[in-house]
Amino acid sequence: MAGLVWLHEEALRADHPVFAAIPGTKALFCWDIDYMAAADIGLRRQIFIYESLLDLDVTIIRGSASQVLPLLAQRHQATRLCVPDTPNPLIRQELSKVKAALEGITVELVSDRPFVQLAASPDLGRFFRYWNKARKQALRRGGV
Repeated sequence: MAGLVWLHEEALRADHPVFAAIPGTKALFCWDIDYMAAADIGLRRQIFIYESLLDLDVTIIRGSASQVLPLLAQRHQATRLCVPDTPNPLIRQELSKVKAALEGITVELVSDRPFVQLAASPDLGRFFRYWNKARKQALRRGGV
């Protein structure tokens, strides 16, 4: 395996461009209980995430990405890590730790078409506040 794909909960769909970034590479999802508590991800959302992962070709590993990914990169002699881009500050913070732990490995953020185009940066504190601004565009006739 020349590369790894770190999938997080903001890219849980089979047609996300991160899966094409390194063809033939299986994606990894780090089931991090501490992150989920810090992100205030409740039991229902955790069940949704888990069920979504079951529909994808993803290996679920328990632990934080900054602990798990360096071990897997070394084990598989990976030279590249692809991660879905996200504005989520908690995922970006963990990504900084991952980058620091992966010396000599290229880390690439893979962008996706945004769900909606907002005029200003969204409030990512609570989904409800984001959705109040995004739903007008997301639910208009003909889609986004």
